[in-house]
Amino acid sequence: MKREYFGMLFLIVSVCSIFAFNYIFGEYIVQEHISKFIIIWILIAFFVGQYSMRFPKSI
Repeated sequence: MKREYFGMLFLIVSVCSIFAFNYIFGEYIVQEHISKFIIIWILIAFFVGQYSMRFPKSI
């Protein structure tokens, strides 16, 4: 798997899960949890980026 694909896959899964949880649980609850745990989302994205460095770069 290429680096760029891994990053795109993470972004697509994150956005789709936010929309799905928004539909299931309601907008207020999802926005409240996203704003509470934004630092955790940033750390997860950072570590996903570090993990993606193991994959070869596309030419």
